[in-house]
Amino acid sequence: MATPEERAAREHFASWARANKYTLSQDRVGNLFARRDGKRKDAAPILAGSHLDTVKTGGAYDGAYGVVGAMCALELLDARNITTEHPIEATAWAGEEGSRFPLGCLGSAVFAGLTPADAALALADEAGTTLRDALASEAGGLLRDVPQRANNTIAGYVELHVEQGPILERAGVRLGIVTAIASQRRFRVTLDGGSGHAGTVPMAIRSDSLGGAAEIILAIESTARALDEAVVTVGRMTVEPGSTNVIPSRVTFSVDMRSPNDAHVDAIEQTLRDAIARAKTIRGVRASIEALEGRTATPMTPHMREAVRRAANSIGARSMDVPSGAGHDTMCIAAIAPVAMIFVPSIGGVSHVGVEKTSDTDLELGVETLAAALVEVDRDLGA
Repeated sequence: MATPEERAAREHFASWARANKYTLSQDRVGNLFARRDGKRKDAAPILAGSHLDTVKTGGAYDGAYGVVGAMCALELLDARNITTEHPIEATAWAGEEGSRFPLGCLGSAVFAGLTPADAALALADEAGTTLRDALASEAGGLLRDVPQRANNTIAGYVELHVEQGPILERAGVRLGIVTAIASQRRFRVTLDGGSGHAGTVPMAIRSDSLGGAAEIILAIESTARALDEAVVTVGRMTVEPGSTNVIPSRVTFSVDMRSPNDAHVDAIEQTLRDAIARAKTIRGVRASIEALEGRTATPMTPHMREAVRRAANSIGARSMDVPSGAGHDTMCIAAIAPVAMIFVPSIGGVSHVGVEKTSDTDLELGVETLAAALVEVDRDLGA
């Protein structure tokens, strides 16, 4: 986020919008909007979009497809001379992944009023650069000559996205209608034990922080495996002092737990806390747990889901209901407007890796469905 590469993507989005004579606006944290007017220019807009940023190991589809797909959907409406009652805006959200600044869905959270803009702008990356400074810089800053968005009142939101999982591909279905986005909680756990020589400290008197971490991780993994549609991941770990022949004195690791069922996330968190308590007692380590982020499960709006289903049926596409284990900007926008999500298959079910891929025919089908869904949503909302 707010890097030269991400700014270049925003510049491309802006150029594309200007070529189609859409009205551009941006906000303080770098969210970008391209508006196609409706019959009622004063009506609240229907938004469609996703995010431009990615993770360090990510590929070309997660997020960016939804932004490109929204612009293509607007172009399809133009090509077919379809005029909607509501304005429709293609949206490029800022900082969904939280890869640079430590807040996932940053741009959409600010837009929805869940995070104050000043709090987001004060966030700093690992080098100590604040988002405020990054957005004021020449390299990653806000776009010039793009006006500030007037307000955040919207009539609805539809997000097109690659599935990032294997469900659609395994079922042989090309469209997913999302039922809910999983509850998600993230923690940072730190264990402090006693360091010492790997060859001279007897096992019976060690206070090995890494051994304690291993037991905690296996405990939460076991709980997640026993629950339906629940996952837990430890994706980052730091071991100190990090020498082959030294007993680890400190281990810090991340925990990411998710499920469409909030109670299942409650159960994994309780296992985490119980396992930490056992490690303190049995291994004699000191421990701390820091809650980094927490979002409850987000169901999609029923009438919006049905609008997507009608859209799929209208173009003769088979669809199925699917939950989303990944978080999306839709989670935040659901706080202020009715929402829906459309998935297309990910080949091999892989994402957040450079080889993530979706077939061209499925990408095109997703755009066709999104365009049809925006028309259906516009009709549902009325004048």
